[in-house]
Formats: sequence, C-alpha cells, structure tokens
Amino acid sequence: MQKFPFTSQLCSAAIAAALLLTGCTTADVRNEQPQVAATQQTEAPLIPIEKFFNEQSIRHLKMSDDGKWLAFVKEYQGASNIYLMADKSDLASATPLTTSVDPIRAFEWSAKGNDLFFMKDKGGNENTQIYKLSFEEHAGKITAKEQRLTHKDDVQYSVLEQVKDNPDLLVVQANHDDSSRMDIYLLNINDGKLTPILKNELSFTQVKFNKQGQPVIASSSNLDNTNALYVLIDGNWRKIIQSAKGESIDILKVNDDKKLAYISANIGDRDKQELLKVDLMTGKYETIHKDPDNEADVFAVQFSDAGEPLAVGYYGGRLRVYPLDAEFARHWDVINRYFNQDVEITIGEMNEKTNLWQIHVASDRAAGADYQYNAATGDIHLLVDIPASIPADQLSPRQSIVYTARDGVKIQAYLTLPKGKQTQLPTIILPHGGPWARDFWTLDSGYFHAIAQFYANRGYAVLQPNFRASTGFGKKFLNLGNNNWGIGSMQHDLTDGANYLVAQGIADKQRLGIFGASYGGYAALSGATFTPDLYQAVIAYVGPSSLVTLMNSFPDYWRPYLGQWFESVGDPQIAEQKQDMEKRSPINYVDNIKAPLMLIQGANDPRVTQIESDNIAKKMYQKSLPVKYVLAKDEGHGFSKRANKLASIVATEQFFAEHLGGRVDTNVNPEILKHLDSLNVDISKL
Repeated sequence: MQKFPFTSQLCSAAIAAALLLTGCTTADVRNEQPQVAATQQTEAPLIPIEKFFNEQSIRHLKMSDDGKWLAFVKEYQGASNIYLMADKSDLASATPLTTSVDPIRAFEWSAKGNDLFFMKDKGGNENTQIYKLSFEEHAGKITAKEQRLTHKDDVQYSVLEQVKDNPDLLVVQANHDDSSRMDIYLLNINDGKLTPILKNELSFTQVKFNKQGQPVIASSSNLDNTNALYVLIDGNWRKIIQSAKGESIDILKVNDDKKLAYISANIGDRDKQELLKVDLMTGKYETIHKDPDNEADVFAVQFSDAGEPLAVGYYGGRLRVYPLDAEFARHWDVINRYFNQDVEITIGEMNEKTNLWQIHVASDRAAGADYQYNAATGDIHLLVDIPASIPADQLSPRQSIVYTARDGVKIQAYLTLPKGKQTQLPTIILPHGGPWARDFWTLDSGYFHAIAQFYANRGYAVLQPNFRASTGFGKKFLNLGNNNWGIGSMQHDLTDGANYLVAQGIADKQRLGIFGASYGGYAALSGATFTPDLYQAVIAYVGPSSLVTLMNSFPDYWRPYLGQWFESVGDPQIAEQKQDMEKRSPINYVDNIKAPLMLIQGANDPRVTQIESDNIAKKMYQKSLPVKYVLAKDEGHGFSKRANKLASIVATEQFFAEHLGGRVDTNVNPEILKHLDSLNVDISKL
C-alpha cells in the first residue's frame, strides 16, 4: 500500500513549481508533424462553459483499505469537497463529508478505520492546515466529524506519511518553529501534539522514513544549484552522493532493512534521469533502467510492498511503460488487452493483501475513469459510472508534435485544432507554468487541457509547447532555460512555435494570441513587450511583471532552496544580476506594447503577488493603452472556486473573440456575467 503521495517532498515541491498552476499507453504515438484534416469536418456546436468544468465531475477517487468505501473530491456549492459512497453503490448515493467554502484539493485514507486526512488553506494563501475527518454509518446514514489538528494560521503544514508501526502518528513538515525553515515533526492525530524529529538545517527537500517514522535518507537542494544525497548513520547525516550543477536526485523508495534505496537521477554523464539503486552504506550506485529511446527522464516507478521496482514509465509526447517483473508484466498485459483503445493507464494503488489494484484510464477527449483490477481473478470493473458532460466526439484530438526552434533544438508540443475549418485559424499559444513543469496528453492532466479544448470549440488552434526548461526531457534541455527568460531562447521557443503554425498554413499570422498562467503569464507579458508585432491579444494570468519584485516576494521558507532560481533567473541582491533581471522584466517595457492586454489575478497569491498585476495595469492605463483587469479577492495562485473560474474563462473568451475573431457564446448564464462584473477592476482607482 502506498500512502500519502500528495506531498512526497519538502518545500522543494512548492519551489520547483513556484510559478506552476502545477501509467502507460496502449499505443506509442509520436506525431512529428501536425495532422490537418484532408476534408473539412462539421463544425462542433458551441459547448457551454459549465460543461468543461462540470459540477458533477469527480477527482482523486480512492478506496478505503477494507474495500468498503470510495471517497473522492467533487464540488459542493462551488468549492471542491470530499464525498463518500459505499463500494458498488450508485453515485447518487454519495454523501458530502465536508462542506468547506475553501477548496479541498486532496485527501488520504488513514490506516485506522473510517478516518481520512486532508489539508486546506484560507482564500488561497497556501498556509495549509491539517485536518482529520472521521465518519460513522447508522441505518444507512453517514455522519462525519471534522477535527483540525494544526492551529497556526501563518504556518504551512503538510502531511508526508502515516507512521506504519504507529498509525496514531503522522509525519508532517512545517515552518512551525522557524518561518524560514521547513522542519519535520510527528503529529499525534488524537490530541494534535507536535513532536520535532528533524531540524532541517541542511535544506533537505526530500526525506524518507522507516516504519517507526524516523528519517533514514534525505536529499538537499543547494544554493549553488547542486543536489546531494544523505544517509542518517549513528545519529549523523552523511553525504553519500554530490551532484554537479543542474543535476537532479529524486528519492523514490528506501529499504531500511537492506540498506538500499532507489533514486531517479541524471548525475554524472547521464543526460536523462535513470532509475538507480544505491547502497546506503557505501554510496555506490548502479543503473537499473533507462529510457530505451533516450527520449525522456524516468516519469514514474511502480514498487512492490517489499520495495522492489516492478515497472518504470517514461513520458515524451506520450507515456511508455516497461515492466521489470515477470508477474507484473503478465497482469499488465491483461489490463492493456482489456482497454484496447488509445488511452493512458496509470496505477493508483496496488493492495498486495487483497490483490486489488486501482487503475486510472484516460484519453485526450474523455475524462478519466477509475477501475478495479483483481490480480487473483483477472476481473476488471468500473468503480464509479460518471456520465460524460461532453460527448467525446464533440472534442478535438490532441496531437503530440515536434517542431524545430531557430537554433536547431527540437521542441515537443501539443496541438489542438477545432472541428470544421483547420487552416488559417485564429491561434492561441498557451505556455505552461513552472517553468520547471510540463504539459501532458490526457484531458484530466491539468486545468489548461480543458482550456485548450474550450478554445478549440470556439474555433482556435491551440499550441502548448514544452519549451526548454520544461521537465522530463533531460538535464541539458532543462538547463538550456538558464538566463533565457523573457528575451532568450525560452521565449523564442514560443515565438518559433507560432511561426511554425503560420508556415504550416494552420495559423493566421494576423490573428495570433498568447495566454499563460504563472510562468506562462510572465511569458505572455514578455510576448507583449519583447515581440510586440507578433501577437494581437495577450492574457496574463497570475503572471509576474517584474523578476526583481517576484524574487523579493518569495516566502522566508523558500530562501534556502532558491539555487535553481538564482541560476536561471538571477539574484536581485547582486547588482549586476539585478540589472540583467530588470532588462528581462516586462514592467520596464510597457511602451513597447501594441496588443490589448488582459490581466487575471488572485488577491491572496503568495507566489505572484497582486502588485505584479497592479503595477503593469496602472502603467498601461496612464499611457492610455488597452488593458482589462480581473481580480478575485478570495483566490490565490490560480482560481479554484467555481464562480471565479467560470467568470474568468468567459472573460477570456470575450476578449479573444473581440481581438482574434473566434466564436463566442452569446447565451452565457446571466449569473456568470453578473459575477464577472464584480471581478472587473476600475484601473483608474488603483
């Protein structure tokens, strides 16, 4: 049983994706060139925005250890909450266990009976607190009790795992005693008592624990952009592996009894991350598996309860999985033959005691579905039947393509084309956040895949490039992004993608737009200021306008882990680097802007603070440049509440339709438009 995957690292998870709105396939599909329909298709009917973000859609479906219950996340009165239903019952019987106005994005079952744990913050401020949720059933009625286990509102708490030998204890991380440091504690789930077990003075970003909840192995992220692997021996941390600059070490599994660990790393002469086995006593390591196609880093590894690797996956344009164990390979073949379609399959959980696996099956045009596989009988059945909010044939195929940047570097990207006309289209470049992240193929792989489908339905071609600095394509590709924000090759990759679609006859060069969130928002602002003749409409969603104020606004507990940021963006404390950062900050080049701009911002965003949008909005207003500003006072880094989400997307639909000429729904729910009015900012009063 693999528990608490929702935070396997320390604050590196937040930092590496500081600007991020952050299985296998039955077919290895690698489209190098975009596939344009030879004949015109029938134009799809306009699909209401509510269908793309259906209130009835569920996420994070998880079965209890005893197999009696299914819990999942679904909207309750506009915010994500936890629901419960008995196994093999109808979805209509599901009961909300929580009714929070602040979204609950994830949870985990406890090893103790009818208990769950979850985290939530307040208004998007990211100071997550830990809660225990207990429920009982009497005469078919479910009653739930919620208990808050942490109580410092200005501290960020996260669950790492539940102690195997003492399930009354959780291993948690928090900047509880020092705002600048994420330490490790044991949290008693009965009385909320916190017991410190690791003062994180070595800037560990990952720590793995034994069955007693004590730390065994850890990795650090250093200010010089190196990583190191440590082992706790006789009460002291001993460094056993030191990486070079720009190399990665990710701890996957530790076997304390055998004194070995499995890591994913690109150390030494390795470009792609490989699966390595490490002797914890000697520090010696060997490669267990690497991508046979030399295309991608290790994406995921499936382990047995004994800690042995069963399969390893790699994700280039599509996911590929390689079994490492003969018995696993036999089961995997049964599963893949059952789903004889173009899908990607991932394993959520393998319960070796019950022989029950939970598998997730997803495609580019259908929301994912969860199934149970019985490894003893080979039986496969659907866990919950969720009617599709949009028929798959009304959505567009999502193609993985590769184009060549101006300096010869190959860029993998996803292209979504509308049904009907597929040439000379209004086009939107949609860069992901991070930037140390990436886009994937399946519909449920991220917020912006649904957005891409929404725009395709409105008649746009949508390109989502995995530009250099994206993760998953090797350390050389990732590090090519260093010092290339804004006016360098990272931005050129987006420009070259737009020009590639123009050259292919897909995009109309007079109707190009760019829309990005977080780092993608910065890229959108960079497109407006540094390539002002390229785009005719620009939307920046929680996007930093100044690299200097961005770096200066990071929370205290991120400071020890900013080596990659200093390497790729710069250190504003160093005069020469600050000067270079100013040259790459869109706020200093507002005079260059020609395209209309829309800004979308959460007032409580701790990563990209409101000042980033306020400042550029005021400058543009003062210069009489066209700018619109949507601000939600109850959101953080990206909108999670339904009303804000729908209203902001409708605003982007209307904005692009006005300036790029795509289709627009004229029958929008009046409540959405009314709420949008409440989010629009009068810039003259800023």
